[in-house]
Amino acid sequence: MSAFWAFARLRLLDVLRSASSASFVLLFPVALLVVTGLVFMNGHPFEERTIAVVPARGAHDDAARPLAAFDPELASDVRLLRVRSEAEGLAHLHARTASAVLVVPGDGAPGRVLVGPRDRIFGRGIAASPGVKAELAVVEVPRWGYVHYLFPGILTFSVMLAGLFATGYTMVLYRQNRFLKKLATTPMPKAVFVGAQIAARSVLVLGQIALVAAAGALLFGVPFTAASASWVALVSLLGLLAFMGAGFVLACVITTEDLVVDIISAVNLPIVFLSEIFFPLSSLPRPLAALGALLPSTQMVRLIRETLLFGVTDPGQLAGGLAVLAGWTVATFALSLRLFRWHR
Repeated sequence: MSAFWAFARLRLLDVLRSASSASFVLLFPVALLVVTGLVFMNGHPFEERTIAVVPARGAHDDAARPLAAFDPELASDVRLLRVRSEAEGLAHLHARTASAVLVVPGDGAPGRVLVGPRDRIFGRGIAASPGVKAELAVVEVPRWGYVHYLFPGILTFSVMLAGLFATGYTMVLYRQNRFLKKLATTPMPKAVFVGAQIAARSVLVLGQIALVAAAGALLFGVPFTAASASWVALVSLLGLLAFMGAGFVLACVITTEDLVVDIISAVNLPIVFLSEIFFPLSSLPRPLAALGALLPSTQMVRLIRETLLFGVTDPGQLAGGLAVLAGWTVATFALSLRLFRWHR
């Protein structure tokens, strides 16, 4: 029995004497609780019903005027989302990011309220609201619509882990077992070493993307087309570069494998909440939404959703998100090449 207590004491002191391990065990749950509390401070994001509004052609700020006469108590639980077309509104309906689509004709004719079979009562309430002249139409929606919404986030999270852990953890391990010190005796330039790491990981991630995409399409009917699949692959590779660059930066400043695992694990979960993986940033408090919009993971999720769910294939409409990913990639790799040392 004395051996049991001795080993238990030894293991306890082993954790407490390590600042990284103690922080992860004791402080990370508190940090997670705080982040979760901030994220859900306004309740579950889908308690607020969303109506996708297709405005009349040429309408601008007055697109949602027909809904201005909503009962105040009803209006407090409804969010209006302006969309560019009926097709985009239906895409939101299919992905369960909108409970109804209101089509405003703009010529005095009755509009249309489109809802899924589960939202008939909600649709009738919209159509019967004061100031809204609309006919109700029930349309079929995919059974796995919310899975379609989550798919880009799941893919992004997988690529993020592949980039951060594969480079950050591996590089620190290489340094600890003196593999990098041995490479320093060879004429291999740093850029060649980094490039080889990128090439190898890119091949693995392309295989990962193919498997996840196949499972999504076959099991849940995720709507892939040749164009959207090409964009998903391109965006995923660009996102991988951004995450690998961040992993290299961590590996350049962290000396032990335990510490790099703790830091990456501590960063991952807050990023999940701030990257539109499970719900839109509009559901968060403004400071958190502004912070989340700057993350490469958020831009990757948005780009994949735009191409996969909303059929956007015009590079001009995707240029903003692509520029953010490219900026993260250039900045992190430039910093990592500057900080990188074969040995300390």
